[in-house]
Amino acid sequence: MTKSSSSGMEQAGISKDPDVIIEILMRLPLKSLLRFRCVCKWWNQIISDPLFISNYTRCNPQHQVSGFYMQKFLFLRLYSELRFIPCTGQLGAAPNPSLSFIEDENGVCIKHSCNGLLLCSSFRCFLEQERKYYLCKPTTKQYMPLPRPECKKVFGIRIAFDPKNSPHYQVICVCDCDRNLLVDHRQIKIYNSDMGCWRDSGNPFVVSDEFLFERGVFWKGAMHWVSKGVLSLRFDVERELLLTMPMPPIPEGWAERRLKYFGESGGHLYLIEIYGPQTSVFDVMEMSGDYSSWFVKYHVVLDGLVAMNPRIRRDNAQDIHRIIFNVLHLVHRGVGENEEESILVLHVPGKLIPYNLRDNTLMCLFDLSPHLMSMEDNLELSYKWGRSNNLGLWYTWESIHPFSNTLCYI
Repeated sequence: MTKSSSSGMEQAGISKDPDVIIEILMRLPLKSLLRFRCVCKWWNQIISDPLFISNYTRCNPQHQVSGFYMQKFLFLRLYSELRFIPCTGQLGAAPNPSLSFIEDENGVCIKHSCNGLLLCSSFRCFLEQERKYYLCKPTTKQYMPLPRPECKKVFGIRIAFDPKNSPHYQVICVCDCDRNLLVDHRQIKIYNSDMGCWRDSGNPFVVSDEFLFERGVFWKGAMHWVSKGVLSLRFDVERELLLTMPMPPIPEGWAERRLKYFGESGGHLYLIEIYGPQTSVFDVMEMSGDYSSWFVKYHVVLDGLVAMNPRIRRDNAQDIHRIIFNVLHLVHRGVGENEEESILVLHVPGKLIPYNLRDNTLMCLFDLSPHLMSMEDNLELSYKWGRSNNLGLWYTWESIHPFSNTLCYI
């Protein structure tokens, strides 16, 4: 037997050994793994198996977002206007910022994103009962219509999905009650992907404060909703328990909260409130692991931002509206083997500004390339940011949807 024929037989033996194939596939980067689904039906079956997905996710955890969708609602357009800003610089791996593959005569918009899945809904509906909901995977253009929850009004609907723990996802809906209760009662309904239907979770509860159910954040296996009062809510998805968590005290002299950002990043839950008159000076607060309190994680001073962008200052405005910027998102990126840095992405008229929270410095837009593309410099994205003074602040943290390109199937 020749050496070449012996080598060929060994390769053929390896290719038929499922344990060896699984071990090889488990070590591939996600982009290559998805391409290898097309090699043969057997490989596609292996990669699509829920057990393989769960094991792959545990061995290849995705802690950092691939990028984030930016959504703007336009009055005369069928679809909301979407942008996708990649955080890795790999434009070929970024999802196409379009939801036109979802067939809905009313158009669609994003309601929530969680670990590679998007929850979308019909965009323009004359009646709320006509609104449809969809789960989609934008990188593969897979989507699945969800049955509509049985209620008259949906106050908030979010995805709870952690591929490290389970290939199945839940959709958490906060809606009105179908019982003869007062208008301040709410009901939580859960859709389980493995069961394919909605069901009530627990009893109706009374809402006394103004909760932002439309901006729920999934963190540590629970959905979190901040409020404009002294207490917020969290819903433990596995145990189906509704619990409270504190809010920071409102500074003396202020009658209401001035919430500017609430989100999860790098395995942490963050909150930003900005009170005047120095709106360019504020704290980034982090929730403690035991939910006992918020503590100051970063102190931000944006004097350099004002100096570099003098047109964001309005001298004829009240102090609380003098500096024109919005906080969009907090991004974590790796800069070493065991080191990360946190970047606060700010939106000023016409462009994005990255602010390094670790050393309190403004970063040059080119310093982030290829880690974060700017509005002005990324010509490969299909839109213009330009330097127009008329662009204004089109985006807020409420219109940002972080996206992680994880291995998951609908």
